[in-house]
Amino acid sequence: MAASGPATEDQVRQLMEVVGVGKMLLQMNTQAVTTLQQSMPCVKPEFWQNYMDDNQTQLFIGRLVPVWQHHFTSDEMDGLLKFYRSPLGQKVINEMPTTMAEANQAGQQWSHDRSEQMVNELKQMGTLDSTGRCPGKVNPAPGAALAGGAAVKATETEADEAKPAAKSTSHAKTPAKKPAAKPAPKKTTPAHAAPAKASSSKTPAKTETKAPAKPENKPASQPSGQGGQ
Repeated sequence: MAASGPATEDQVRQLMEVVGVGKMLLQMNTQAVTTLQQSMPCVKPEFWQNYMDDNQTQLFIGRLVPVWQHHFTSDEMDGLLKFYRSPLGQKVINEMPTTMAEANQAGQQWSHDRSEQMVNELKQMGTLDSTGRCPGKVNPAPGAALAGGAAVKATETEADEAKPAAKSTSHAKTPAKKPAAKPAPKKTTPAHAAPAKASSSKTPAKTETKAPAKPENKPASQPSGQGGQ
């Protein structure tokens, strides 16, 4: 089947009327006028009454026509008109604003609950402290913290494992240097004490020379005794 051409301007305007674009523009107009009055209190309220009249509404819809023509064909536009004119289509139009608002609240609540669940899991793992922050660091942005917490923990663990190795090597080197430094002063001490020992050794030598002198006299007396016998 050959594809139909783009939607006509009349089809787009009919759809805008069925969907209730005029009512939506009225709500937007009320919000915009309220904001403008607060920012410009010097302007009289009567000036804002014609901010969005029927003429401005049609001009706005005129800007929407080429947008819808770019995305929908004439046949597709006929299908949309049939749907939104049906009871189900009208219900969708009436209930959609409330449905979207409630869906938005549900999404925010889910995001909040899911974030709390993930933070509690990180607390149990020890990645975050009891306050939900990285230990010793300022709490980062919510997307970053979750992804970088595990990497920071791994880095700290590697650093802790490297420290004992460094300490063991430093202790191994220190004893090797101390024995080399201590013998030097020990050798100098005996060198100075050597003269004292030498002098003490000379003193016994003198006493030994005196001791042999006595035995020499004794034998001299013995022969005299023998001669007397």
